[in-house]
Amino acid sequence: MPIKLFSKRIEPALHMSSKSVGNTFYCLSDDLVLSYLPGMKRKGAYEWAGPCPSCGGEDRFIWRTDGRQRGFCRQCGWTGDSIQLLIDFAGLTFPEAHRVLGGTERNRGTNSHHVRRVTGTKRECPAPVPVTLPSDEWCSSAAAFLAECQRDLETSPEALLAITGRHLTPYTAVQCGIGWNPADRYVSRRAWGLADVTDRDGKTHSKLLLPKGLVIATQQEGKIISMAVRCPDDRPSGRDKYHQVRGAANLPYVAGGAGLPVVLVESALDAALVWQESFCTVAAVAVMGNRKAVDLGTHAFIEAAPVVLATPDNDTGGGTAWKLWRSMFPRAALCPAIGAKDLGEMHKAALSWPINEDVPTLGEWLQAALEHVGYVARAAA
Repeated sequence: MPIKLFSKRIEPALHMSSKSVGNTFYCLSDDLVLSYLPGMKRKGAYEWAGPCPSCGGEDRFIWRTDGRQRGFCRQCGWTGDSIQLLIDFAGLTFPEAHRVLGGTERNRGTNSHHVRRVTGTKRECPAPVPVTLPSDEWCSSAAAFLAECQRDLETSPEALLAITGRHLTPYTAVQCGIGWNPADRYVSRRAWGLADVTDRDGKTHSKLLLPKGLVIATQQEGKIISMAVRCPDDRPSGRDKYHQVRGAANLPYVAGGAGLPVVLVESALDAALVWQESFCTVAAVAVMGNRKAVDLGTHAFIEAAPVVLATPDNDTGGGTAWKLWRSMFPRAALCPAIGAKDLGEMHKAALSWPINEDVPTLGEWLQAALEHVGYVARAAA
């Protein structure tokens, strides 16, 4: 299946439930092109500048939206119109690019001498990465810790706010392996099946840090094999936003079962939200970063999906993620979030007052994206 882009005006037949499409809910061409150019910033009424999709040069790429629909890079020399951009960087043929753009571009036969196609080195698909699973002691300790972090999700105001602040329900949190750790904990490394460690100064450390925050566990065959903590914004200086618990397998996070349509995202909390807002009819895989390849098991899980939607963040890192994902999953359809960096922020914006009808909820976005790629759920078949 050729790669397709999710534009902001697909057609009125998208049936966006409970939202008006009379004001052109989706905006063609300009928004479509800019959605494939992460990191672009407006420099004038009809000019945008940002990283070049060909050479990666920062602020070297210019895109004009004054009706000419052309771009050029001051570093590598790439130049072309909307169609050329989709051909070079989305892998579309000319008829496919013309169809995606709604047939609004000029006849290429009259201006093809103005377009120079830049060909780069062929990117090979990265092989699925091997995985080292944690010990039985680690898995059992992680399960006990998660159970404790999920115990008060409906009764603790702090835990409830942490979960619902992400528009997740306590039920979703329990089903998707998410809990709330109210304070930093230092537990015995040996109780988790880990050896003590010695730092550069020769000091031995026998404790394992379990930081305060949203605990996110990855499960496989009934075992917790990976665990990360999304630390709050007021975390101690020097602590990363996401802390992977030592000894965990370095695996993507999966929400939902095999055989369902799959949405590829970067954040585990966005993946859980996809599963929730689809009413368990869509699975999601969070790669947990924009440069990570997936393991064999996750690769097979994604390949078993009838449809794969790729939703990298709308930033420079998201562009890196998309290049990697499309090499691993050539049939994936690029479907970026609308009006926000990621699906979680989009959903929050759609539900925030004052209501902006140009921003869809995640459920509406899913319906539109699946219809756009031609997927029709068959309940009985």
